[in-house]
Amino acid sequence: MNTTKILIPTIIFLIVGFMAKAQYFVELDTANQKYRFPKLVYPQNPKVEEKVNTALQIDELLILPDKYKVNPYEIVTYQNIWGIQFDDKYEYESWTDLTMHPNVLSVRIKGEKEDNQRFVFHKFFDKRTGDSFIFSDLFTNEGLKKLQNENPSIGETNRFILKKDTICIDKGYNISRKYSLKKLKPYLSDYGVNLLFDSDSIVTRNSLRGKFMVGKGEKSSGEPMHYWLYIAQLDDDGSATVYYWNKKRMDLNCYSDATIKNGVLQADLYFYDNQIKEDVHAMSSLHIKKQKDNTWFGELQLGSPFYELSFQEY
Repeated sequence: MNTTKILIPTIIFLIVGFMAKAQYFVELDTANQKYRFPKLVYPQNPKVEEKVNTALQIDELLILPDKYKVNPYEIVTYQNIWGIQFDDKYEYESWTDLTMHPNVLSVRIKGEKEDNQRFVFHKFFDKRTGDSFIFSDLFTNEGLKKLQNENPSIGETNRFILKKDTICIDKGYNISRKYSLKKLKPYLSDYGVNLLFDSDSIVTRNSLRGKFMVGKGEKSSGEPMHYWLYIAQLDDDGSATVYYWNKKRMDLNCYSDATIKNGVLQADLYFYDNQIKEDVHAMSSLHIKKQKDNTWFGELQLGSPFYELSFQEY
């Protein structure tokens, strides 16, 4: 028996398999011939898969996963939801899986707005928790300032590629610069060090930006309540973009006004009254405070009734 003929194809197969980069993202809607959008498939950790896909689809498509009538792009192409008229219609044309670091899930999304303006979004997620992060989360405030002073062209970028030992930062005009993570380590935050280097424990970001919270309570009838929040944006002044939904109905909504300051989250829903020409409170609000055990406790208003709920990060 000629073992050489058997061994050579086997070796080639193993080499090719080793060199092939793992594919974490797949096409969201394969039946759609016009638009392209990524969906994470990560059976090793269903919770991470759920969080990443929910964040991506709320942020960009304004839907919850699998919750649409015709196709997942119907809202961002229609330009109107919850009575809000958006300035731009987003058409998602392509995406690229850029996952190269063992603790990071990364995807680049490209497309065009209605005014023919091109856009590129880079999305980054902690593969261990499913939480999103941005460039500045990896550094201390002082470390980021020093890095920017040494390299003014970096600015407030969120266009970068993370590999096992390096970070490649997009400086614009098709120019990028590669940095050694080891050399950048003195600039990194505790979270950045924990994420980018081997560790036996997991450190999470302190900020609620890009995180989910789930609240539990019960109605006067004893019926359990499960209320979900997604803090899509949280600015330095405390103003926030907070989406919410009831796990039973799965209807995505967004509070009209929300702030998170000094351990207090206050969110309110308003509607515009055409008769009096001003915003009117819709009798829908949320007021919760952070507790010593890192849970959040307070009241949810849904019409006349108020319900006590206890929230925790998901």
